Amino acid sequence: MIKDKTTNFSPIPQIAGLMPNDSAIEFIGDRKTKQVMWMQNGSNHYFTDIPIEYYLLLKKAYLRDPKAVWFLSSVTPHLNLQVELYTYYMYGEADSTPDIKNGKLSASENFRDSRNCPSLFWNSKNINIGSHILTPRQLIIIDSILIQNLPDKAIASVLGISLTTLDFHKAKLFKAIGVTNKMELQKLALKHKVIAL
Repeated sequence: MIKDKTTNFSPIPQIAGLMPNDSAIEFIGDRKTKQVMWMQNGSNHYFTDIPIEYYLLLKKAYLRDPKAVWFLSSVTPHLNLQVELYTYYMYGEADSTPDIKNGKLSASENFRDSRNCPSLFWNSKNINIGSHILTPRQLIIIDSILIQNLPDKAIASVLGISLTTLDFHKAKLFKAIGVTNKMELQKLALKHKVIAL
């Protein structure tokens, strides 16, 4: 008797806009230049070639965030470049969730240009693990534990708090995201792409 040797593969998430019949839009940022490309229907395009209705969606979202406007207008006086930079910081990583689908702009991605990314202080930017929105302090704790591998005493010093206060914040973070140790934290942080390298 011959046994069936079928291999089952788990589905790999597909990057939005990558396939010829995928009308969703996915933005991809270049970390060196901070320029944005976009994909739709399997084709790549420069940000300057984005259809006006999608540019206006991004511009409207940008202008609704005074902290983003304050920061980006100090970087460049040109509104079109401010909107492109806003798009970079909000949607800079290719993923399987469309950034624009059916004419609607998605919520921000868990993308950080750097550990101290300026977008972390904007009203429209959230970094999440599951349904929990991480605070900048929680991100510093996660980065300090997982990237820098700092001992608790050093993390407390970086944050300017006591070891007891750090223990309180760590316990609160671990409970909020449903982990009990560093390994579980690392798995979730990687899964949700919250670690900025």
